[in-house]
Amino acid sequence: MGEITVAKVQFNYEQDTVISEVSLTIPEGDFTVIVGPNGAGKTTFLRLIAGLLKPASGQITIDGYSVSEAQQKGLLHLVPQIYNKNAAQFPATCGEIVELGLRIRGMGRAERKAKAHEALAQVGMAEFTHRRIGDLSGGQQQRVMIAQALARNPKYLLLDEPTSGIDFQVSAHIFQLLRSLCDKGMTIIMVTHDIEDACKEADQVICIDRHVCYNGDSQGFLKSHKNTPLAWHIGG
Repeated sequence: MGEITVAKVQFNYEQDTVISEVSLTIPEGDFTVIVGPNGAGKTTFLRLIAGLLKPASGQITIDGYSVSEAQQKGLLHLVPQIYNKNAAQFPATCGEIVELGLRIRGMGRAERKAKAHEALAQVGMAEFTHRRIGDLSGGQQQRVMIAQALARNPKYLLLDEPTSGIDFQVSAHIFQLLRSLCDKGMTIIMVTHDIEDACKEADQVICIDRHVCYNGDSQGFLKSHKNTPLAWHIGG
């Protein structure tokens, strides 16, 4: 069994401490959501795990590897946020979007197309393979980006507010999709403001407000933070 280990990690933007002495473990096979007030450092923390940012101090390891080593081994993938208004100008089809990450792996054209189709089928989007991504709704676009990650077969799937700007019903479907992926063995780590809905599917909650306010099971978080000042700030 592997895990992500965060040991005394600190990160600063100029003179402002955004992440302060955070230490925790994210076990393999769990669906973990990261919550907290606006500006609390949630996305920064996710980017530190993904290797897009480097801590000022402390260490992050993934299955015992440094973040850069884990990246090279393809252990993790960060799914970007999707903005429908920007995607509307992008001419690529859904299949081409999913194939993008496979080109650098030296796969032949037929193998890339087969893997892209398989990944789109996993997220219920196979019938949209030849549709332009800009013609899709925000929820559909998000599924395509999740499919792009699945085609690379990462062990750890990281998502930054995948339901932002998406209606309630579609958000629920995305949470259910992520739960099903976790049940099949993928570790899910997601930043979200949709706390109650996310907690219906998640195993663990990490609440961050520069430091760790809570790190435990999702139902325990809902009970301990319901009707507290922190809950009002983070949407719970």
